Amino acid sequence: MAEDTPGRAGLSIQGEQQQDAGYIRASEEDVDLYVDGVSDEVIMCRERGRHLFPTIRQAGIHFSEVDEEGLFIRRLQCTCCKLAVRVEKWEGVRRGSRTRFARVTSGLVYQTGPKGEMYLAPSGRGHMTPRQIGDSVASKALAGESITALRKSIAKAQADAKKKAQKKQGG
Repeated sequence: MAEDTPGRAGLSIQGEQQQDAGYIRASEEDVDLYVDGVSDEVIMCRERGRHLFPTIRQAGIHFSEVDEEGLFIRRLQCTCCKLAVRVEKWEGVRRGSRTRFARVTSGLVYQTGPKGEMYLAPSGRGHMTPRQIGDSVASKALAGESITALRKSIAKAQADAKKKAQKKQGG
């Protein structure tokens, strides 16, 4: 018979590994509170699980500074939520008559919006996955709906579509 380790009751092996690594998933309540407090644009980035940054062809390539190591710094703001900034470091190398540029590193910096809005959830609430965000948004959109009524309306819509398709084939 397996022993229960304190604080680990009911956790899967993955859950135990995540807990050991400091990765704790946010509760449904914390996700719901977060979703209620952020804009639709932030929800879009969170639900998608990524930001939308313009390509070099769209935005061009402009450097804002040079760091202490001589690398060129480029900053790009997410065109959706406007709260994430990708900071890229580029190196320029002269090879004969050509100059080549290569991205060395890139990372994300989150800024606070003009109304105090923040992309990341408050510290201590746990990690919020895109799936959790989507589940919360869907649950709020369907609040008050009866599961039985939803099933009946889907069955009716499917039956209506089938009749329509049969009429189209026969007529």
